[in-house]
Amino acid sequence: MGLFGKKRAKAREAEADVAEAEVEKTVGPYDEAEAPEDDELLECGALRLPPVEDATIQFTVERNREVVLGAVYIVGESALQLQVFAAPKSSDLWDDVRADMISSIASQGGSSREADGEYGREIHAQMPVEGSRTVNPVRYLGIDGPRWLLRATLTGRAAVDDAEARNLLHAVLDRLVVVRGVAAHPPRDILPLEVPRSGSKHSEPQRDRLSLPRRGPEISEVR
Repeated sequence: MGLFGKKRAKAREAEADVAEAEVEKTVGPYDEAEAPEDDELLECGALRLPPVEDATIQFTVERNREVVLGAVYIVGESALQLQVFAAPKSSDLWDDVRADMISSIASQGGSSREADGEYGREIHAQMPVEGSRTVNPVRYLGIDGPRWLLRATLTGRAAVDDAEARNLLHAVLDRLVVVRGVAAHPPRDILPLEVPRSGSKHSEPQRDRLSLPRRGPEISEVR
């Protein structure tokens, strides 16, 4: 390739990069900086949650500090838990967290495997139920954003039914907005949520840093 051919090739590559950068994201989860206007979203601190038909939204609160740590959508026999964590500017977090979660699952007597999903690498786990010989299927997803990590946990029917999982994930994540804020947070620190004014609070204690899978997790219902 001659000199001018190389220049034309570089110009085409540069144009392609610009065109790719200019393509607007059409579905979530969005970062606050790129999110479209949506007046129906519930303002919940680090997350703006979309209402979903026939769904109940639950919240998990650390009792001592009354800090909201997670939101859970309950639809039929399926549940989707959402938590958002601080991440470094320079790198994604999900790869490292996923490895730690796999080790944690094994240490509790559970089993897991990794799989490719629509949102990237996932963990499909079988978590033992305390006081029982049964196991609960759990599906973990991680979505890296600018200085944040969104962790989505599917339980119930959605953990084993791909169609059910896909419908629930799209109903929530397509409109979900992450509000990272400008405050400094160490990587893996949880970004606290807020219960909407129309809701009432029931608390369930959890840690305020990135928690790894625990045997038999339970979340109290709130509306």
